[in-house]
Amino acid sequence: MVNIKLESGWFLLENKVLFGASVPNKDYINLSLEKWDDIVTETLPYSLVEFQWEYDIDSVWIKALAGKDNRLNYLIKIKNKKYAIIQNPKILDNDEVSDMDYRLYIDEKVENKLDQLELEWKKIRLDAENWALQVDAKDDKKHEEVKIEASNTTWKDPEVEVD
Repeated sequence: MVNIKLESGWFLLENKVLFGASVPNKDYINLSLEKWDDIVTETLPYSLVEFQWEYDIDSVWIKALAGKDNRLNYLIKIKNKKYAIIQNPKILDNDEVSDMDYRLYIDEKVENKLDQLELEWKKIRLDAENWALQVDAKDDKKHEEVKIEASNTTWKDPEVEVD
């Protein structure tokens, strides 16, 4: 089962990885939408992925890939599941992306490219505007359930001290 929650307009994957949050949450690994050129050197009270790199945080493997538009795409392994969060359709040409079990996307251009490739995979459209998830399990003999939850959790800005 794939577990994705919509928390105040942000996506929480498997109760571990928070994607696209404008306010970081210390309880989760926070994934930035865009690449930052400045690397944060101070110790933050939360886990943050904000530049192109490979990470291993709390038994979650993450590889961040940036497109020319500086939007970050992610390859994520949580236990025995592999996810790709895709913001740029050109990243689909990367061989590592084809090895993922699930492709999560928001952008219609990504959806069009996924359809064009006609490969056997599961794609999940993250649609915050309609508070819905649409799942397409193409050529999948065993249907996997996608757990969909929505809540109105609100988080406060973290307090960060910088010397």
